[in-house]
Amino acid sequence: MSEVIKILIVEDHKLITQAWKMILESQENFKVIAEADNAKDAYELCIGYRPDIVLMDINLKESNGIDATATITNSLPKTKIIGLSLHSDISIVKRLISVGAKGYLSKNCDRSEMIEAIHKVFAGEIYIAAEIKDRYFSSMMQVQSENAEAKKELTTKEIEIIKLISTGMTSKEIGDKLFISSRTVDTHRHNILKKLEIPNAAQLSRWAIEKGYV
Repeated sequence: MSEVIKILIVEDHKLITQAWKMILESQENFKVIAEADNAKDAYELCIGYRPDIVLMDINLKESNGIDATATITNSLPKTKIIGLSLHSDISIVKRLISVGAKGYLSKNCDRSEMIEAIHKVFAGEIYIAAEIKDRYFSSMMQVQSENAEAKKELTTKEIEIIKLISTGMTSKEIGDKLFISSRTVDTHRHNILKKLEIPNAAQLSRWAIEKGYV
């Protein structure tokens, strides 16, 4: 028999709680150990019962499910939280994951997706609702790309050296012009090529032309 997964439901609509409980307990290895309709009770129940999975409504009427997620994951890192909402706002999902949640489900999900999400999160994966998964990961890729570009930002000195390299000047000639040592120029050159992920001065010159530096 597979390991029993202990689940806490945090939802302030009783009918939804009852429906989720019925779905979950139809699985032989799922056990709903407690229910809460607010963040305070959810935290206390987590401390007392140490659930494996928490299904957390992130739009609780009297409390913030995202803040509750942060509090619980900080205190109980082994307890894995799946946030649920009717929202499909990617920024909300990002915030939820950033505070420690391991998954997000839309309340429009069907029974099979909820069960799949619990199994995957319990196994250590991140689960994002099927209806927004593509948008979420595309957004994350864009952020990573923007961060990578930010790392490529050049200093004023580096831009000046790139311009001089592009004219064909040697490190000694550049050093004499800028009143720095050729060794310092070589260090700048190395850092520039590494930062821009460009292999040599010839390609750096082409890059500088394309970017309008020369």
